[in-house]
Amino acid sequence: MLKKYNLEIMTGIFFGTITVCAVFCSQLGTIQRIMLGYMFLFTLHEWEETRFPGGFADLMVKFFGVQADADQIAKAHVPVAALLLVITFVPFFTQLPLLSLVPVYLGLFEALIHLAGIKLHKMEKPYTPGMVTGILLGVTSVIVLLTYAREELLSGSGYVWGIPLMILCFAAMQRTVLAIYGLGYKFVIANVKKKLSRTA
Repeated sequence: MLKKYNLEIMTGIFFGTITVCAVFCSQLGTIQRIMLGYMFLFTLHEWEETRFPGGFADLMVKFFGVQADADQIAKAHVPVAALLLVITFVPFFTQLPLLSLVPVYLGLFEALIHLAGIKLHKMEKPYTPGMVTGILLGVTSVIVLLTYAREELLSGSGYVWGIPLMILCFAAMQRTVLAIYGLGYKFVIANVKKKLSRTA
């Protein structure tokens, strides 16, 4: 059930949280409101990547040179959904600015990877599945960072520490995804280098 309906479950949790907060929570902190925004945007992003129009996972599987069936691709989305739940709910409840940088930086990363993906995947049209919402995430993240700077929620070192924190969270998720495909980073890195050398 989790493998087949993880997107629907994630959507229900996120949208349920947004609805409850909209109805019953009149006083939310800045970080809490921002995390609700990311819950909404990440949900739209996952639907665009996987369902409407979908197909981003197929592009990545092809890019990394991985042999995967539909069952593995469906199963590999479970750790993605888990990551999004953790990185939004933990800052929502703790209201710690540093932890909130994980979804903020991930939003910037999503915009970058989808725009770069047009060339990397040699798309016929200037679009990769998830790009529209990926750009929305990137723009939102820029606005959030400007808001943090204006309200002085973090020091300069805090913004720096947020980068490895995001990378660690993403790498933990990615390692689980690779394990589902029966692969390790060594194989993937070798294939990526090969692909990039051909693209350059």
